[in-house]
Amino acid sequence: MNPQVLNVDVDGGTLYVEKRGAGEPVFLVHGLFASSYCWRLVAEQLALRYTVYALDLLGFGKSDMPNDGDYSQSAQARRVLDVIGKLELQNVRLVGHSMGGEISALAASFDPTPFRQLVLVAADGFRPAFKPWQRRLLSGAWMGWLVKRRFDERGFRRSISRIVADPSVYGSDVIAEYVAPYRREEFPLAMRRLAHDREAGISPDLCSNIKIPTLLLWGDQDRIVPPRIGDRYRDVLPNVVRYERLNNCGHMPMEEHPEWLTEELVTFFEAKRKTPQ
Repeated sequence: MNPQVLNVDVDGGTLYVEKRGAGEPVFLVHGLFASSYCWRLVAEQLALRYTVYALDLLGFGKSDMPNDGDYSQSAQARRVLDVIGKLELQNVRLVGHSMGGEISALAASFDPTPFRQLVLVAADGFRPAFKPWQRRLLSGAWMGWLVKRRFDERGFRRSISRIVADPSVYGSDVIAEYVAPYRREEFPLAMRRLAHDREAGISPDLCSNIKIPTLLLWGDQDRIVPPRIGDRYRDVLPNVVRYERLNNCGHMPMEEHPEWLTEELVTFFEAKRKTPQ
């Protein structure tokens, strides 16, 4: 199923959005150093039941990569809300992975009205802000050199064993799609800006604002965002319906176990809504 491509203008630039299927809306938000491409296997299956939107956040994939953009999690969350508003979506099932999970949680805490349910897949959060010296270091000129050196196919292959439980899920064609955005001329400067703009992780106080039914999904071998972060979300979110961990799964369940992830999502989406206490 070839997606329909939408280009949505928001604060800071134009975002690339893929649309598939027909039915109630599901909105997918990718994580750091990824793009809408990471959702392709799950999106294809969900599109048999729902209208599925997968966006590239500012600075990633095929979206704009301004070197003076605001790449903080809060700014990205407000762009997610802006896209949903401009597409006139309601009763949205919002699904976020890794950094995109934290951004999704922030969006739901800022304005819950467009959302019906929230799914956090290996969602980042609760991390301390960079110290000033760390911010200066990570946003320095050397960061551009590092990005060019590390974010190629060879560098991606070196990192796979830390990201997933079974590196064989990434074939050469998949790796090529992941690293393609890294070759864009704007990418190194955008990543320097992202390092400069990174905020402290979402707080328990903001999580307490999220009253919609929430599903937490984690891989038990996730070394990027370990399950203890999922435990923290479980403890502070008011309406966690279920928290599932999958054996033999690292940080990328949409690549490692797309059938499992799709089944968990559909089961949650089709369940009766839980009334907040």
